[in-house]
Amino acid sequence: MCLTEPQCGTDLGQVKSKAIPQDDGTYKISGTKIFISSGEHDLTDNIVHIVLARLPNAPEGTRGISLFIVPKFTPNAEGEAGERNAVVCGSIEHKMGISASSTCVLNFDGATGYLIGEPHKGLKACSHS
Repeated sequence: MCLTEPQCGTDLGQVKSKAIPQDDGTYKISGTKIFISSGEHDLTDNIVHIVLARLPNAPEGTRGISLFIVPKFTPNAEGEAGERNAVVCGSIEHKMGISASSTCVLNFDGATGYLIGEPHKGLKACSHS
């Protein structure tokens, strides 16, 4: 799950990643997330990121956070991994002792995302995941 951002650490009320609604019902997700476990790898055909971000005019604090699915590859008409989405690994974190999982910085640059649950109720949706 993509929660932590460079400026806020564990204070999710300071999340600045943005989700801009699109006419087709998707959202364009932009922002940077850090310490993302298994954020980038080649063990599967696709990686599905669960991302916290804010919609325009969202309430302040944690009440304004929404939850999104952001795949590494957007699904094609057959439901298979299609075009590469605008989410990329900015760097791999170097950790002491734990090397079996790639912990990454992920950059979302207008990546296509899909809302999970209701707008501004992202933390509530997380607790039901």
